[in-house]
Amino acid sequence: MKRRRGSLLIELLIVVAIIAILAGVYLGGSGKAGKGHKKTTPAQALEKAHGVECVNNLNQLRAMIQMEVADKGGYPKALDPRAALNRCPVSDKPYVYDPQTGTVKCTTPGHEKF
Repeated sequence: MKRRRGSLLIELLIVVAIIAILAGVYLGGSGKAGKGHKKTTPAQALEKAHGVECVNNLNQLRAMIQMEVADKGGYPKALDPRAALNRCPVSDKPYVYDPQTGTVKCTTPGHEKF
């Protein structure tokens, strides 16, 4: 049986295309999952990492507020708006600070519990 020249190249390209499609389906779920769609593992890991970064920012801000209370005896009037720490890494929205109670919260959907 005689093979035509170039058929091996076509077979190889088909296999590479199938692998690329499967990898795209697996890794492509980093956006928001629609109704009935399940997020892939890399997307879940990325979302979790952003949540951890937001929690760390909030914990550092809360520690700085407590140090301010210990040093000066009261809550700071406002947070420095120029500091990168004062913004959610996911939505880039500034954190909400209440100078009366010294609480800092994130308004990004899904981060309200932080």
